[in-house]
Amino acid sequence: MACDCVVRLNSDSTGSFYTGDIVTGIVVLDLQQDQKIESIDFEVIGTSKAQWTRSAPTIPYIKLYSQKSKILSIAIPNIFSEVISGKTISAGIYTYPFHFALPDDLPSTFESSIAKIEYRIKIKSKPFYKIKKVVPFVVLNSVNVNHIDAMLRPSVHEFEKTFRGSGNFSITVKTLTGFAPKQTVPFHVTLYNEKKAIVHKINVKLIQKLNYVVQSGYFEEEKKMFKVEYKKLTNTVSETCNFQMEIPQLTPSSIHLIEPMVNISYEFRVEVIFPFHFTLHGSIPVTIATIPVLHYDF
Repeated sequence: MACDCVVRLNSDSTGSFYTGDIVTGIVVLDLQQDQKIESIDFEVIGTSKAQWTRSAPTIPYIKLYSQKSKILSIAIPNIFSEVISGKTISAGIYTYPFHFALPDDLPSTFESSIAKIEYRIKIKSKPFYKIKKVVPFVVLNSVNVNHIDAMLRPSVHEFEKTFRGSGNFSITVKTLTGFAPKQTVPFHVTLYNEKKAIVHKINVKLIQKLNYVVQSGYFEEEKKMFKVEYKKLTNTVSETCNFQMEIPQLTPSSIHLIEPMVNISYEFRVEVIFPFHFTLHGSIPVTIATIPVLHYDF
């Protein structure tokens, strides 16, 4: 190629950047021969968009909900102005080191069938057909909950069920409600089974709850991100069990954002499954951080 443009970003081992960071890198321009170029511009763009449809009672019987917003825009014009002479750049290799700041209130990079939040660097020349380079990069909203005492301490949650006829059943779950990806979350579970009902298993699912909001409406959905189960039950009146969950790499909770187009929250969904009775359900709201949580003793 007569013109080759490469953008190299200085990122962490995950290839991600966090809100509040200074992003640094270098643009490398390799010209095999002299080129007629008036300018080369550098631009950082962030966009958030969502779209879905719902049935409507009148023609056209489908209502469209859609919105697109620009959430980040940084422009640096004519980055190689020092080497452009008379609208011409001589053959050679040129570099342009760059840096820019990510605001604290940016939402995390995200994509689903409903919405997409993306960030990219664009290099474009005038005339446009000479150089055009688009480099996406990942932004994570920085979430640190180590100053929130309730996130550092274990919490206890109780859920109950009454069987038809007689007998009560309860499950008490001691766990943590704030953590970051790759941290391990313990569960200490106590069952009180007055009727000695047969319990098939206990499930704990990590659920991602998504709330999409545009000017004309909203849409909600949820996704199961991970699950652990425990089956070694004795079905006595009282028993305890212990298990754990390693948190996968996830988009952090949307706790610092004002009116985001995509609001992300999480919960542990506890299920006690009986072969001859309806399942007992319970929910425990949790927060996914980006900085590991320094918990107290469990």
